[in-house]
Amino acid sequence: MGDTVPSSDLGVHSFSISTSTVNVTTNENFQLQCDYINTNYSIVAAILCIACFIFGVLYTFFGYRFLKAVMFITGFIFGSVILYTVCYEKKLLPPEGNIGVAVGAGILCGLFAMLVQYVGLFLTGFHFGVAVAAFILIIVEQFVHPPVIWIPIGVVVGIGLVFGTLSLKFQKALTILGTSVLGGALMVTSLDYYIELAALMQFVWDAIKGNIPQSLCWYSWIILGCWPFCFIVGSLVQWRVTSMGIDHRDVLHNRKGVDLQRLRMRQRREAQHTRYRHLYQVRRVNGDVISQGYIQSIQHKLSPATQSLTAMSTDPSATELESATTTLTQVP
Repeated sequence: MGDTVPSSDLGVHSFSISTSTVNVTTNENFQLQCDYINTNYSIVAAILCIACFIFGVLYTFFGYRFLKAVMFITGFIFGSVILYTVCYEKKLLPPEGNIGVAVGAGILCGLFAMLVQYVGLFLTGFHFGVAVAAFILIIVEQFVHPPVIWIPIGVVVGIGLVFGTLSLKFQKALTILGTSVLGGALMVTSLDYYIELAALMQFVWDAIKGNIPQSLCWYSWIILGCWPFCFIVGSLVQWRVTSMGIDHRDVLHNRKGVDLQRLRMRQRREAQHTRYRHLYQVRRVNGDVISQGYIQSIQHKLSPATQSLTAMSTDPSATELESATTTLTQVP
């Protein structure tokens, strides 16, 4: 009679066979996924990606030149992404509600960042730090996975705060670098959606959340390589072409100087008018006093009858009576 296999060994053997089968199936699916481009696009996501690509071009090559518009978009991205992520993870609202709340919060944050300059500069530097941290996490993930999920989150927030603080000190340099990095990220995100349905962005999001991300296709690394390329080209173009001769601090000081100059000119005109009015009043009073004294001196030299006639002609009540009589006589 042949040798019997224990049931425990049979179970281990069957488990190993099933695990290898799953691995083979996963590898085959992954290989099939990398062999063709999935064109099952969503209309809303496709439109958003086109808008992201346009904003990415604006950020990368004209970020510092159109600083006010860039600050609004930066604040909008920050507020909308943060609130949408919270609502999506906590399942607080339906998808339409999440989008509506995120857009409203993004508009408020965008207006606040555009009107308060230091807030916009800090958010631009913060996004620069988040992008640098995400790139570091992608590289580290290829060698070791963080054992604690709070490590990548701490790295992202810490580097973002450091770069946000530095952007308040080195405003022009870090604004150019930050807008170039964020613009490259927006363009790469758009390309990633149209080529592999945002597989690279999902990889980055899993790395930030501390989850084990899925493997990337070979062309995913080409898409990722476009990010530093766009960053370098955009920084050079901004530094040597689009931001030449422009400094947002000079524009702000000039605007304040123009307002102060207008205020001083207005105060000078008002003071001039007040001075002229005062001089006119003084001259008029002095002229009245002089004329009265001159008339009185002449009256003393006249005869008594002439003095009485002169007094009647200079009497205000008589003058008023005469004007009233003349008026009445003119009435038909």
